[in-house]
Amino acid sequence: MKRKWIIGVAALGAISMANAQQQDSSGSSVRIYGVADLAVAHYRTSGQSKTAMHAGGSGSRLGFLSSEDLGQGLKANARLEAGINLDSGTSSSTNGMPNRFWSRQAYVELESRAWGAIRAGRLEGPTYNFFPKFDPMLLPAMDAWGVLTTLGSGAPGSASGKGVSTGFLINPTQRTENTLAYISPRWSGLQAKLSYSFNEGSQTQPKLIEAAVDYDNGPLTLGALLVRASSTPGSGSVRPTKSNTEYALGASYKAGPVQPYFTYIHRDTTDPTLSSNGAALNGSSESVKLLGAVIPVSERGNVRMTVGRYSSGTNESDATSYGVAYTYDVSRSVMLMAAVTRLTQNGKSRWPVFQSPIPNAGNSVNGVIVGITSRF
Repeated sequence: MKRKWIIGVAALGAISMANAQQQDSSGSSVRIYGVADLAVAHYRTSGQSKTAMHAGGSGSRLGFLSSEDLGQGLKANARLEAGINLDSGTSSSTNGMPNRFWSRQAYVELESRAWGAIRAGRLEGPTYNFFPKFDPMLLPAMDAWGVLTTLGSGAPGSASGKGVSTGFLINPTQRTENTLAYISPRWSGLQAKLSYSFNEGSQTQPKLIEAAVDYDNGPLTLGALLVRASSTPGSGSVRPTKSNTEYALGASYKAGPVQPYFTYIHRDTTDPTLSSNGAALNGSSESVKLLGAVIPVSERGNVRMTVGRYSSGTNESDATSYGVAYTYDVSRSVMLMAAVTRLTQNGKSRWPVFQSPIPNAGNSVNGVIVGITSRF
């Protein structure tokens, strides 16, 4: 009897789960999805070495996506998505904030088939969605895209208050909160995205505007992105900042034996923190140029490579990043990867690579990583 009871409960659970991921008669549906992404990396620099277990590419997550058909081409959608550190089972965080449970996405959305979607909450906005279109490796911890745009910072693109760079707002980890966004339909290959992030009266957090347009039709993809952070009045020991603008241009061509990628990113002001005389602590601009390629070597295997040049707004602080990876799709949901990276830099630079030790000034950083990503 007990055995029959257990079998019955298991069957009921399976049926409930299946129903939870299917559309009911009213046009409502809930989908549960996730990614388990884990890798082992080894870094070496300045006579130091470190072996670490962390995300290799996509980042682990658990998400819930609901959708309800309202008729006349309208839908109401909602998403909750939590990041997970698979090595420790703890919640992952982004942008330097440790207490976000739904750290990846949390939003509601009204979608029209004809007019596009309005979305509000914590979002992967125009910046986040720009990077996978123009990053051939899709492994931010190891490729030039992630290494040079984050520069090892937990909060890339923020004002350092020290006259030095913390990276770019345009980076693969960028998400925004208190955000209202519009996503247009795709018309003849063209799509526009616009978002505005409120600072809710904060004296130290800027308001953000992000605007992007891309053309994706056949093998050719082109994109342009603009991000503007407002000035802030500062509070206490945190100094005020001037407004700052970044933009990016990207292109990729996915056809033939070699699929090339190109991205250019520009930031107007390295450190927009204002000094006592009202000028920015470091008003020089900085930029990143990225080239890459994907070379299919089998039906399921690809060689991926990137090289990037960071032109710093600080004297003798430029850097060059190289990355090569091999990815193999075991199935539609499971991918194996292996990659190597190398960062070289000028005599005053101490830029790390993701979780590597901090190098001595001017020293290179090398890394190797192997990992697996499973989607469900």
